[in-house]
Amino acid sequence: MDTPAQFHKYAVDCETMAKMSRDPETQAVWKRMAERWLLCAKLAEDQDMVQLRRKEENRSKPHRRPPHHWAAKRPPVVPASGL
Repeated sequence: MDTPAQFHKYAVDCETMAKMSRDPETQAVWKRMAERWLLCAKLAEDQDMVQLRRKEENRSKPHRRPPHHWAAKRPPVVPASGL
């Protein structure tokens, strides 16, 4: 499971615990924890997008290695006339 999905799962678990709690203070703690897990999920999603963009940018860049020696352009061969 990827990180953002795992964080979303933790948030759902915290919300479930908040619903099961009878004490209002405990409910508030679980709800705050759920909000923080959702924030972590959002940050992880953003980070995944940044990495994906970098990967795409690197893939679209042209090669910067010099061409092979056999790929170099050579001057045209002029046929010898009158030999």
